[in-house]
Amino acid sequence: MNLALWAALDFLHSEPHAPLALDGLFGWACYLLLGLAAGALVARAESRDARTRALLVPALSVSPFVLTIFWLASDRSAVQARPGAALIVALIYTGLLAVRVLGAAFGPVRARAAVVALVLVLVSPWAIGMLNLDTRLWVVEEDEPPQTQEADEETEAEALFYEQPAQIAAAVSRVTGTPPGTTGVYFVGFAGDGEQGVFRRETLFASQVFAERFGSGDRTVLLVNNVEDRETYPLASVSGLAQTLKALASRMHPADDVLVLFLTSHGSEDGLEVENGSLPLSQLAPGDLRHALDDSGIRWRIVVMSACHAGVFMDELKTDTTAVITASDATHTSFGCEDDRDLTWFGEAFLKDSLPRSASLEEAFHRAAALVARREDAEHETHSNPEMYVGPLMRRKLGELRLSPPEPEPGSVTVRR
Repeated sequence: MNLALWAALDFLHSEPHAPLALDGLFGWACYLLLGLAAGALVARAESRDARTRALLVPALSVSPFVLTIFWLASDRSAVQARPGAALIVALIYTGLLAVRVLGAAFGPVRARAAVVALVLVLVSPWAIGMLNLDTRLWVVEEDEPPQTQEADEETEAEALFYEQPAQIAAAVSRVTGTPPGTTGVYFVGFAGDGEQGVFRRETLFASQVFAERFGSGDRTVLLVNNVEDRETYPLASVSGLAQTLKALASRMHPADDVLVLFLTSHGSEDGLEVENGSLPLSQLAPGDLRHALDDSGIRWRIVVMSACHAGVFMDELKTDTTAVITASDATHTSFGCEDDRDLTWFGEAFLKDSLPRSASLEEAFHRAAALVARREDAEHETHSNPEMYVGPLMRRKLGELRLSPPEPEPGSVTVRR
């Protein structure tokens, strides 16, 4: 009778034309077994000779009425508005009913059996909630679940990567070439970490400083990772950097023009970190960078790397026509990559305090290295040991470049004639 009543109530409460789902019998049978076990436990508490059947007869006799009352009450707005109060009322009612059933089964109620019955009533909501068995017999088939967040991210990543070649081509198309017979300086910025804005800000600032001193303003391409904005600039990725260098070489005179490649991010002994939220990006290893530069065909290169352990790139990048500047050697960290900063310690010393006021790139590096060392001493930090290498042919090339006049030193007086 209880099973038939449950099927009828479930049918009335289900969606129209819901098919019969016999899987619900599994949950029903599990709860039935728990009920039989509870009855046996209470009968044992009554006495060793008490028969469980004597308890089951009155319990099963009242259960259809209890089931109907609870089912109808669950739809009431007052019950739905105060589920906690409704549960307390239901437990009190079921507890009193359990004691009444004990009296009908065994006569005078014994304290031990009543306590066991009341404890079972109190723990029943917890047990039912923990098991959470599905006892529905009339179930509408659910539609396919919508795409998960992970699937959405994969779709977004695929679309972003698909658009990168066109976005890089558009950025390179805006680059202004140099007249034949003249040497132009081209700038590529690479902000590898998209979580912290300091790397993006440092890349943008570096492009401005090199534009002012080396005249690369109209010949600038920026690759920037930013978890909050993946559309303004092409992504900073290993493949994107290789594509950019190769595309830029087609607008340069590769055998004569000079490339400034500025890279900033976190670093490790394995290379430069490349991160942009959940996008699957490869890290930039020294061999990857050397291959991208060689494959582009660009001969004259100035590579500036602001990162921890940046010195791991030094040996891989050395050529007679290359200048390499790193914020640290291969075994030490650099400092100042907190998200609330505009520039790292090395970026501030080299880009802001030294390059605008120095007559040459080498002078700017040596001034910056001294500033960084003094700051590290003042902050009681281990020295990062910035490094610089200039190939013999590149040193001659740097002497031929036309730099804008350096800014006057702070406090100096300019005499006009």
